[in-house]
This record gives sequence, structure tokens and C-alpha cells, in this order.
Amino acid sequence: MIERASRRRRAAASAIRLLATSGLVVIFLFLNSCSVGKKVRSAFGGQLPIEVKVMPEANDNSPVAVDLLIVYDEKLIDELLKIPATDWFAKRKQFLADHPAVKVQGWEWVPGQVVEPIKIEYGAGARNVVLYADYHTEGDHRAVVAPPRPFRLLLGERDLSVEVIQ
Repeated sequence: MIERASRRRRAAASAIRLLATSGLVVIFLFLNSCSVGKKVRSAFGGQLPIEVKVMPEANDNSPVAVDLLIVYDEKLIDELLKIPATDWFAKRKQFLADHPAVKVQGWEWVPGQVVEPIKIEYGAGARNVVLYADYHTEGDHRAVVAPPRPFRLLLGERDLSVEVIQ
């Protein structure tokens, strides 16, 4: 009789462990398979995948400097959207000194260069990604990805463009 009760307790404990494990697996699969998981990762930070295509005639066949800004303060977006790329590159040192929470990653690519996929680390609370490209031609030469999500950066002959990747 004691042996039967002991077996029942062990069977019940095994069933509870199985249910708990199954529940965790279902939650994990749910978070990784739908947009909720992406929002959760965004809320806690993560890695931002970026693809880059540099056209053979980019920037009148001259190297293109690109700065990627991770912006955590929503109020700064309006300010950054007023700054054309030429002003950004001329004044970025002072801007970054005034706004240390803005994180910047910079590159320079030559026309036609093949660029391997990039992953940028970002922290919790990232609101926007702002890109500036230093073109020789007139124009703002900037783009925004809000909220941070995977994208493809195309450096064209006279300007940059961004496509969000699904």
C-alpha cells in the first residue's frame, strides 16, 4: 500500500515536470515565431542585422562615408532630422559630446564594394536608427529606420535609400 502511494506520487511529479517543460517550450516557440518576440528583443536590446549594397557608380565613383546612429531619446529625432549629412559630418564631434547617449558606428565604402552582412549591437530603449551618407551631391542624404529593425542600405549614384527587411 505504501509502495503504491509512493509510485503515484512519483508519477504525479513526473507529469507536473512534463507539463512545466511543455509549457516553457510552447512559450519559447511563440516568442521566436511571431512579432511579439521581435518586440521583446527590441525592448531589451539585441543585434540589428543590416545588408549593404554599394552601387558601382555610387557618389560619382567616390568613396562614401556612412554613419549609423542608434538614438535612445525620442526628442533628438526631430533635431537630427533637421541636420543634412554635410552638417552632420562637419559637426558630429560636438553633437556627440553634447549627446553622449547617441551611439554611432561609421564606415566608408568604395563604389561597387561587396559588403558582408553587418550586425550592430543596441541596448534597451533604442527608438530610432538614423543614417547619414557623405555624398558629393546636394541633398539631405539621411534616412531613418524606426523602430530599429533589419534593413538593407542601398548606396546609389546620388543618394542613399533604405528598405526594411521582413
